[in-house]
Amino acid sequence: MRHEQVVVDYWAMFKTSGLCLLLALCGYVLLKMIQTIFWLPGHLSKNQLRLEEMAKQLASELGEDERAEMEKLFNSNEPLTEERINQFLDKPSNQLAAEEPKKEL
Repeated sequence: MRHEQVVVDYWAMFKTSGLCLLLALCGYVLLKMIQTIFWLPGHLSKNQLRLEEMAKQLASELGEDERAEMEKLFNSNEPLTEERINQFLDKPSNQLAAEEPKKEL
């Protein structure tokens, strides 16, 4: 019987372990994507209900003139830009600041 010597191939071991880790990671991502298919519709419907409740609350807090301005802003044919939204949002705060009396020191 011959005496055989074992040669360790570190590069093959590293490559095999890397591929196994990559396969495990791909499996994890696949399972998360499948989970998202079932989880996302419920999350979106809950989010929609939350946003509708918030819109109802904000609509009840707005006055008639503010509500008319908001409808005009959203129903116009012009694209809704950040500048137009900021103009609408800054308008009530400027009006409130003008109505408050300045306190003297």
